[in-house]
Amino acid sequence: MDQKHIGIILLIVSVLLSSFIFMVKNNNEAFIQDYMAKEGTCYLEDGTCLHKKDLPLYVFGWAVSGALFLFGVYLTFFDKTQKMITEHQIKVSSALESAKKQEREKDEFKAYLAGFNEEEQKVLRATKDQEGIKQSTLRFRTNISKTALSLILKGLEEKSIISRKPAGKTKEIYLIKKF
Repeated sequence: MDQKHIGIILLIVSVLLSSFIFMVKNNNEAFIQDYMAKEGTCYLEDGTCLHKKDLPLYVFGWAVSGALFLFGVYLTFFDKTQKMITEHQIKVSSALESAKKQEREKDEFKAYLAGFNEEEQKVLRATKDQEGIKQSTLRFRTNISKTALSLILKGLEEKSIISRKPAGKTKEIYLIKKF
């Protein structure tokens, strides 16, 4: 049950409570009128006025009814807490799913790297970190000599693991399999 339904229920309860208090007050007023017609006064034998006898009870009833009514109006028309909670849950859920996916991809890439030697792993990690990395940048990032890097890249390209595209005097390196 959402807050809007609870608000509507509170509105109904407050209207019913107000109606009940109104009927009891009217019955009490009718009793007082009958008593005054018979006795000629509204005072009991102990000196208590019938008009003031149940007044605190009515005031309390009206206050409770009014509070229920106002809270019901608030929940029905103004409270956005439920909507905010739902939106927050969706955001948290998608963030968790995204983190889970990244972790899964990370583990998958780690397992993929296990089949390569240390220098090939360096090259593949750097290429994954920066898709389209220039061969000259890759050389500095992996600290592999120019000749050794060219041989490694040629071997990876022949195995269809990476692709190289010309970019001016150098080449850009891309992983063929996406992680």
